Amino acid sequence: MSTSITDVRVRRPQQHEALLNELREEGIFPTFRDALLFAAAVGYHFSRSAKFTSAAGDPIRYETLTGPTFAEALINMIAACISDGDPEIMDQTRLEERVGLFEAFANGGLEYIQEQVNVRHQPAELVVVALVIEVLAGSGGAEPVSVDELLSGVNW
Repeated sequence: MSTSITDVRVRRPQQHEALLNELREEGIFPTFRDALLFAAAVGYHFSRSAKFTSAAGDPIRYETLTGPTFAEALINMIAACISDGDPEIMDQTRLEERVGLFEAFANGGLEYIQEQVNVRHQPAELVVVALVIEVLAGSGGAEPVSVDELLSGVNW
């Protein structure tokens, strides 16, 4: 028996409610949804995952969380990368499990952001900007590859 997509909710970690409010009130992110999506990406990027039991406020409906076109792809990519060797993680019946992984990485990302706020002695908005700049500067952009390299993993 699978849970209907309309019944799936995403929780916010109670221990980071003040940080989430700061991120929203300072205009960095207009909604909790946007802050959680960013935090999950940060958590995944820095390999920070932390489950939590105490949730704050009303949970966010899955349809609301996945409003931006990239959001569901982010949730699914995190689950697929973490559940390497388990392609069935993408099955609709395991949506709640994917959401749980997303919540854990969002919590880990919020922990990382809060640590950076504490270490750098800067407001959260400046830490967020610095994290984005660091990732963009370190990525170096897309590098050209040959057709042979692109097809090296394909088995015909």
